[in-house]
Amino acid sequence: MKQKLSSLRIRLLLPVICVSLFVVIMLNFVSTRSYIRMVLQKEQEANTLSFDAISRSVTPLITTSLSAVQRIMSDNRVKDYIRLQYASPEELIHARIDCRDYLQTEIERRNGIYGLLFMREDGSLFGALQEGTLFLDDPQDNPLPEAMKTQILDVSRGETIWTGPVSGSVLYGFENENTPGSIMIAAWQNMDVDYGACYGMMLVDESVFEDLFAEMQDEDSIWHVFTADQTEFYHTGPNACADPEKLLKESNSGSIFESESGIPVSVFSRTMESPDWTLVREVSMEGYEQVISDVRRTVALVGAVILLIALGIYELWLSKFMQQFNSLKQGIIRMGEGELEPTDSASYTIGEFETMQGEIDRTCIALGNQMDTIREMERERIEQENMLKERDRVLQELNTAREIQRSVLPHIFPAFPDREEIDLYASMDAARDISGDFYDFFFMDQDHLCLVIADVSGKGIPAALFMMFAKRIIEDSAVVERSAGGILEKTNEMLCSNNQAEMFVTVWLGILELSTGRLSAVNAGHEYPAIGRKDSDFELYKDKHSFVLGGMQGVEYREYELWLKPGDKLFVYTDGIPEATSDKEEMFGTDRMIMALNAVRDESSGVILDGMKKAVDAFVGEAEQFDDLTMMCLEYKGPV
Repeated sequence: MKQKLSSLRIRLLLPVICVSLFVVIMLNFVSTRSYIRMVLQKEQEANTLSFDAISRSVTPLITTSLSAVQRIMSDNRVKDYIRLQYASPEELIHARIDCRDYLQTEIERRNGIYGLLFMREDGSLFGALQEGTLFLDDPQDNPLPEAMKTQILDVSRGETIWTGPVSGSVLYGFENENTPGSIMIAAWQNMDVDYGACYGMMLVDESVFEDLFAEMQDEDSIWHVFTADQTEFYHTGPNACADPEKLLKESNSGSIFESESGIPVSVFSRTMESPDWTLVREVSMEGYEQVISDVRRTVALVGAVILLIALGIYELWLSKFMQQFNSLKQGIIRMGEGELEPTDSASYTIGEFETMQGEIDRTCIALGNQMDTIREMERERIEQENMLKERDRVLQELNTAREIQRSVLPHIFPAFPDREEIDLYASMDAARDISGDFYDFFFMDQDHLCLVIADVSGKGIPAALFMMFAKRIIEDSAVVERSAGGILEKTNEMLCSNNQAEMFVTVWLGILELSTGRLSAVNAGHEYPAIGRKDSDFELYKDKHSFVLGGMQGVEYREYELWLKPGDKLFVYTDGIPEATSDKEEMFGTDRMIMALNAVRDESSGVILDGMKKAVDAFVGEAEQFDDLTMMCLEYKGPV
């Protein structure tokens, strides 16, 4: 038992050590991160001042230079040479000298401009650079890369683009100590149409940044300049990071990483407004490493002191814990023996734990039985909650399916308000959350209106899915077939070829010619339509039935014709109307349906449908609706 207690003592000691180490690690982490954050905040403040100074210097310089160079193009010495219309070689030479001298004078007057070039639409090039001139009037001699020439020639008037960088050796054909390594080109198309399109190019080299960055240069900073397409144009310092993608990715992230030379650095960046170049400042964090090391040593020393204090507190707690544990043991033994009166405590020895263990075991068994009961009750509660959640999920999905189904049916009434030849309304009330009935109407052309009402076998989700499938096929078939029989024959073939569920659909489909009132229709196993003439009551029109859709391939669907006169009405419906059943097990029937129609026969189509719904509801009463109620009414008002 003493060996077990010693093992227990060690196991209790491990959490104390782990907590102490955790505190040391967290202090180390927090203090280091706080110091780094303070350093980065300080550098960010310095960056803000530096970036503002650069932007205030570069942007006005570039903007002013662009305006000045665009004015240079209007000078006659440039305009005359653009035309290249000279009577003799001598005149050409004099014009070239005048243009060259003028351009070089303008370049010397403006800081940061390396050269001025002009390119005609044929690609020929002329202009002046700091080290010479380029008068390459043959387009084949143009040294600019093809992609750059294409980009410049695509510039529209009023737009200025930046392209490059390109090496100065590309323009000269050679390289010396004065040839810049990178040149950026601002290009635009002139606005003077007197002599045709010409593209001005202002060349800017690294010298535009040298004096500016020299004032801001320190031992810990390296500056980079990137173009809009993330190409590096300029950098200071010999140990600059050579990975542009990493520089831009890590900029302003507050992180520290090692460059190729093994130096810890942090990166900050900002994009200028004009031109849209990105300034990147690479700051060395090497000087801060020693401070961070000192902070970590201090934290480690503080952690060691905390660990010693924790061990002392642990020993005091353990001694007090053993006294309390002995008192607890005696109380458990007395409870087991039925003694509930308190007694005076005496000194205890470690060996008495063995007696207490048996009492604890018996108590654990009783508590375990109670916990099993509690777990069983909790499991039943969770199962009930899951069942309720599943029911709510199913109801939500059914509501969503019902809304989707309603959205695919025409639901804006009055339908076709701009067509005065007809008054058309339709409605559907599902017996369940979703229906197997559907209706549809659409113009096949300006003079032919297609009317459809259908009832799918079965109920619920399968019937709704089959309904949407059948509706879409009928619409697609009406694009290629112009007759009612042809539409249903094509639809039947498509349904039979993909009808693994062996479902079918009854359909009444009619095509009304609005200019004449001729109605060509097919009844594929559906209910008889009802016709109400202008001055007569509604009557069932017992047309000839064809076979249902989806039941058998190769069926021929026979058409019949009706002629509607102005004021005549057509009412079509599904079997949910005549088969509506009251609480006395009586069906509504077609006779009551005709009576309900004649009660409102002089009203509009919408009022007729509303009257039919009220008549069915009044007849059914409190009985549950068994089938879907779907109906459509059309009044033909005659050609306009």
